[in-house]
Amino acid sequence: MSNPKDQRRYALATSGGVCEACGRPLNEGQPQGAHRIGNTKANRTKYGDFVIDHRLNMGMTCSLKCNGELDISRDTGEVIKLCKKIYETELQKYEVQK
Repeated sequence: MSNPKDQRRYALATSGGVCEACGRPLNEGQPQGAHRIGNTKANRTKYGDFVIDHRLNMGMTCSLKCNGELDISRDTGEVIKLCKKIYETELQKYEVQK
């Protein structure tokens, strides 16, 4: 499990310095880490801390408005795709190459 500082650092590195919702440079707004699957008690119960705290569940946005736009919590298909990507990424750490 990543700590919040590591999550934001990873998200910042992968964002290329631009907002993932609108494309505006992060230094022109008030940058913030945004959970793709919202960090709520209900989502933690449904998907687990492992998914909610995973680095792939974090993106960088320039504002609170864009933070909300990055939230996929209400799109079950997108949530399933992200959960699958998270589990596949983690599984690679444990696969043995033959």
